[in-house]
Amino acid sequence: MIIVFIGPPYAGKDTQGKLLSQQFGNMPIFSMGHLIREARESGNKTFIKAYDNYSLKGLHLPTAIKFPLLKDKMDQAKTEFILDNFPATKGDLEMLNDYLSKTNKKINKVIYLYISEEEMMRRFKNAFRGRKDDDPDIVAARREIQGQDRIPVLEFYKNQNLLAEINGEGDIDVIYKKILGQL
Repeated sequence: MIIVFIGPPYAGKDTQGKLLSQQFGNMPIFSMGHLIREARESGNKTFIKAYDNYSLKGLHLPTAIKFPLLKDKMDQAKTEFILDNFPATKGDLEMLNDYLSKTNKKINKVIYLYISEEEMMRRFKNAFRGRKDDDPDIVAARREIQGQDRIPVLEFYKNQNLLAEINGEGDIDVIYKKILGQL
């Protein structure tokens, strides 16, 4: 089973992904953001430079830079995993579809967690982690720019009857039950 979580910053993708992982025997979760931060923090010059050129402007890293990190993880996981915020752009979608086709894997469900801008900023203030990309202006840019990037991805999965749109505001357990109801 492959499940994808998509949504704006602070929508609860990480929280809900962890709950789902536990439900399904600690299914691996691959968060693009976590993978990129790990690569950057390990001293990888490509990701250090990409962070400055893209992440600090609220932009997605180019697919060709970030996909190899994810591909290695998906190869190791074989058939079951959760993707957190990937694909996020049309380029990501095309590369993921190509990978899935070549490996005879398929996505079972795409969960789009949406929240209002007000809720996003409330969560941001409560969860501030001190990262450079947690600057309020960068978070707002991420919501705006990445929201536009996300549209063709959501449309594709909607046309494939794989998309479940779930309001990410409210009680975590209630949201989780809604997600389970879509699987």
